[in-house]
Amino acid sequence: MRILYLSLRCPYPPQRGDRIRSYHFIRQLSKRHEITLVFFAESDDDVAAVKHLRPYCKRIEWVRFRSFLAKVNTAVHFFSRLPLQVHYWYSQQMQQKINQLLQEEDIDLIHAQLFRMGQYVKDEKRVSKVLDLCDSLALNLSRRADLDCTPKRFLVRLEEKRVRSYEVEIMKSFDRGTVVAQFDKDYLLKQDENLDLSVVPMGVDLKYFHHSDADESISTETDRQSGIHSGLASEESINLLFTGTMNYFPNSDAVIYFCEDILPLIQERYPDVSFQIVGNHPTNQVKQLEKTKGVVVTGYVPDIRPYFEKATIFVAPLRSGSGIQTKNLEAMAMQTPVVTTSIGAMGLEAEREKEVVIADTPEGFAETVIDLIEDRERRESIARAGRKRVEDSYDWNVLVERLEQVYTEI
Repeated sequence: MRILYLSLRCPYPPQRGDRIRSYHFIRQLSKRHEITLVFFAESDDDVAAVKHLRPYCKRIEWVRFRSFLAKVNTAVHFFSRLPLQVHYWYSQQMQQKINQLLQEEDIDLIHAQLFRMGQYVKDEKRVSKVLDLCDSLALNLSRRADLDCTPKRFLVRLEEKRVRSYEVEIMKSFDRGTVVAQFDKDYLLKQDENLDLSVVPMGVDLKYFHHSDADESISTETDRQSGIHSGLASEESINLLFTGTMNYFPNSDAVIYFCEDILPLIQERYPDVSFQIVGNHPTNQVKQLEKTKGVVVTGYVPDIRPYFEKATIFVAPLRSGSGIQTKNLEAMAMQTPVVTTSIGAMGLEAEREKEVVIADTPEGFAETVIDLIEDRERRESIARAGRKRVEDSYDWNVLVERLEQVYTEI
């Protein structure tokens, strides 16, 4: 099958949710299909990364993303009935590029990632089309609006109403749609029960994310910078970890909530506990958390695995967001026990208390973390069970077969 794959961002390096999903879809699909890829290049690094994608694609095209023009276009269309994100990501050059590819290549199927890219082919009738919404952005924004106390809250609520309508309307112009979790599908079907949606979860690279006690070399610099000691943490070295893109509201909200409401409760029992916040683009508010005793904000790191290997517990106290949390899958693959919230675990096919632990109040979350700190045997049991779960349910090889089944059913 000849597939035109429309990716919002460059799929390489696969270091955030949408890039991870595109990269592994393309890599696996290329084994049996011919891929033409187009994406927005946000930096010179994105253009340079094309060499890593060429082994999987027959043809790769990109359009430079101009943030200034995107902001101007958004401002001009502020009172439009369409979501601001549609205008932010609209580019006449991208439209022309996609039209050109459809004329020059004999395409059998279009795979559009997110409605920001779906907008470019919503009126295309000649080719079968699949829209990968990933998750419901309307649900995500609704949860954010309930928590956001900044002046942005008005805009978030306005955008949520527009997105709720637009997600349904654009989905109707595609032959099939995919989402990462059943609860996203259920939410969208409540808006329109006639939508044709399938669940294709997020996955994890099991070869890349695996615990390796023997590989001390990759963690040497991490240890020097953060003061983390080798081996599973003892009472003198208790290391809690959170990872994610840190200018993404659900992530920044989670670490602020943890530092303000949960960490002090843990420190009453273990005053020397450390909390590592690892990920790109920390906001100023997140950076300020380093003033809190025991908190380290790393920003970008080239390899996240040493932090998982040195972590006692992975904490994900998410209060907003949607879809499956890739961070939890990566932690489970690295055999780091996960404590998260009901929202953080939504969509995750894992047995509670055995493969992942859930706590929804500050007191309950802190108590759960303390209990695990004091029970090494249970930590290790959850770590082993978590790894087994991702091996059974979240291998990209199996998940892409589910995507191909969606293709064949059109």
